Amino acid sequence: MVAPQKNSATHHPELAKLEIVTERSGSPRDGGVVLAWCPTYKVMEKVQRLEKSVVVLVEWIPGEFDAWAKLRGAYNAVTRQVMDFGLRPEAIKALEGIVYEGYNGWHDDIAARMTRSHLEDLTNAGAYDRELMLAYARQTKSETSIQRLKKIIDRS
Repeated sequence: MVAPQKNSATHHPELAKLEIVTERSGSPRDGGVVLAWCPTYKVMEKVQRLEKSVVVLVEWIPGEFDAWAKLRGAYNAVTRQVMDFGLRPEAIKALEGIVYEGYNGWHDDIAARMTRSHLEDLTNAGAYDRELMLAYARQTKSETSIQRLKKIIDRS
C-alpha cells in the first residue's frame, strides 16, 4: 500500500495490517496488487514504474488522478468504463518533446522556450489538456521538476 503518511490508513483495521510505503519511506514491490490510498503526486511517483502490478487507486479528491488513469487505460469501477485519452500520434510527439526538454528539470531558458513550442504543437493538434500534460511528464519526472514545468505552462 502507498499513502502520504503511515497513519493515513491505519484507522482502518485491515489496512493497518498492510505494509505502508509513504512519500519518505521505501518503495512498493512490483508484482501483485498495490493500493494507492488517497495519494499525493509525490506518493504516486513510487508507482509510476511498476510494470507487473495492478494499482488500485482510491482518491481523496474525485477526479484528481483522472489524467493519470486515462494515460494508463485504467478501469473505473464506479462508472464501469475503461478510461482513455485516445491520443493521436502528433499529440504524443508533442508530449514526448515536452518531457524531453525536461531532461534537466526545465532549468534553463532554452528548455522553457522549446517546451512552449511543444505546447503550441499540442494546442494545434487539438489535444492541449493541462492535467494530461502534467500526468504524462509525471511518468518519468520528479514532482520538483513538475513544479518548474507548471511555471512554464502558466507563463505561456
